Amino acid sequence: MEEPNALAQRLEDAKERLVRENPLSEDIWVEGVLQPLTIVPLTAHHRNGHPAAPLLIAADGSSRISAVHDLLGYSPSKVAYEWGGDDRKFRKEVNRWNRLVQKQGWGGLSEEEQARVRALTIPARVVVGFRADTRSNHRFHTAVRNFIGLTHIRPPKPYGSAVENEAKADAVLDTLAQPTRTRSAHISASEKRWFAGVITEEEAQAEGFSRYRDVRVAEIVRALLGGRTGTARRVNDGIRSLTAKQRPKHEDRVDIAVELILRPVRTEKNDSPQFIRPRRAVLQRAYRMPEIRESLADSPLEGSAEGSRSLERLRDESLEEVDSGFGDNGRLSIAQTELAVKAAYHMSIAEPMGLQREVFGGSGDEDDRSPAAVLRAMLSRRRGVLQAYEVVRAGRLGQKLYEVDDDGALVITADGKPRELTDALVRHTYNGEALARMTTGYKAASQCWAGVCASAENLKKSLASMQTVPDQEGGANLVDRDGWDSEEVSSLRRKLDRIDRTLADWADRYEELNEAQESEEET
Repeated sequence: MEEPNALAQRLEDAKERLVRENPLSEDIWVEGVLQPLTIVPLTAHHRNGHPAAPLLIAADGSSRISAVHDLLGYSPSKVAYEWGGDDRKFRKEVNRWNRLVQKQGWGGLSEEEQARVRALTIPARVVVGFRADTRSNHRFHTAVRNFIGLTHIRPPKPYGSAVENEAKADAVLDTLAQPTRTRSAHISASEKRWFAGVITEEEAQAEGFSRYRDVRVAEIVRALLGGRTGTARRVNDGIRSLTAKQRPKHEDRVDIAVELILRPVRTEKNDSPQFIRPRRAVLQRAYRMPEIRESLADSPLEGSAEGSRSLERLRDESLEEVDSGFGDNGRLSIAQTELAVKAAYHMSIAEPMGLQREVFGGSGDEDDRSPAAVLRAMLSRRRGVLQAYEVVRAGRLGQKLYEVDDDGALVITADGKPRELTDALVRHTYNGEALARMTTGYKAASQCWAGVCASAENLKKSLASMQTVPDQEGGANLVDRDGWDSEEVSSLRRKLDRIDRTLADWADRYEELNEAQESEEET
C-alpha cells in the first residue's frame, strides 16, 4: 500500500468526494446516524517501513462516516494514523465532549454542539470472525459484500450506474479468479489484483505484467468480453451475486469492464465528472464491437506475459489483414481488433479526445456513427492501421496524439507544426465510405466476398423479421401457424442449394491447394 502521506491524501480526497456527491450532513445534524454500519478489520501495511495501521473500516457506510467526519471537523487521516496509533489522544478527544455535556447539560448546549455530540457515536455491527461455508467456498470479502447487498439502507439519492458497475466489477473478478469443480480459474490471483487496480505500475511489472495501460485494458477486455469458453457465464455469475438480474446482457459486461479500465484514470483525476463521463461513454460504445467476442479469445496479446509480439509486429499483422480484405466485410480480424482496442483507449483518454461518442439529433452534416463503427472504418485501411499504431506508441510515452499520412509520417500543417488528432479529424478521414472498387486480384475478390457475407446476413435478418409477423394485432405468429407456400419455399431452397454447392467447391479447392503446398514443403 502507499506510504502514509499518499494514503492520507487519498482518504481526504475520498471524503471530499463523498460529502459532495452523497450529502448526508443535514440529516445526521438533526438525527445522528440511525442505521448501524457493518464494521470490518483492516490493516494497512506500507512499503516504506512505516508501522502498520490496524483500522476498523465501514464496509457499507463510507458516506455516513465521511459526513460525520465533516460535521466534527475530523480529518480521516488523523483518525486513522494519529488517534488509531495513540489511544490516549483518542480518549482525550472523546472526554472533551463528555465533559462539555456533563458541565452544561444537554439543554445548555448550542444547536451546533448538540449536532456534533449526536454524530460522535454511531451504531455498528462489528465482524469479529468468519467461517467460510464449505459448499460455496466464498471468501470473507465476498461474504461481506453479499451481506451488504441484502441489508444496505436506501441511499439518499439513487446510486449511479458507475457506482453499481464498480461493485459488480469486484464481484466479477472474484468469480473469474475462483476455480470451480470442473474448471480452473479464468484469471490468476495476481491478474485479479492487476485488473482491480489495487497495485501500482511498479508492482505490476514486478509480477510480470506490462507497465503500459493499454495492455492492461486489452487483457481486461479479453478476460471479461473475449470468446473464451464459459467467459460470459462466469461474468454473469459475478453480476448475479449482487443483483436480481438473471440474464445480464453483453452491454452489462462491457460497462463493468470499462469501469475497471477507468479505475487508475479516475484516481488520477479525482473522479472529475467532466473528464470521466465522456470517456466512459466512448469506451462503453467502442468495446461493444462484436469482433472482441469473435477475435480476442486465447491468442496471446502484444505485451502480455505469454505473448512475444512487439507493437511493431502487431502493426504489421494488422496491415497484412487489411491487404487480405479484412474489414471490407464489416468485421476486423484478430490483430486489427487488438490494435483497435488499444488505440481506442488512448484516443478517448487524450486531451483533446481523439474519439468521442456519436451525436444524435444534430444537423444533417454531423457524423452519427458509433465509436465502434469509426474504429472499424479506421482499422480497415492501411493509413488507419498506421494511425492506430502511432496513437498507441505516443500514448504509451505520454505524448500528444498527431495525425499521420498514408506512409505513417506525421502530417505537418502550413505553420510547420504536426496536426493534432481530434475526433472530427478522425471521422472525416475515415468516413466509412467504401474504397474504390477493384476489378482484379485478391482484393477485388475479397470485396465481392464482403457482399456475399452481407447478403447472407441480410437473409438471416429477413427470416427473423418474417418470424415476428403476427396474423393480427396481438395474435399468433403467422408463419409458425400457417407456414408458407411450398412452391415458393422449394424455389428458394433450390437457389440456396446451388449457392451451398458453389461455396463447398471453393472450400474443397482451397483445401486441395493447401494440402499440395504442404506436401511440397515436406519433400
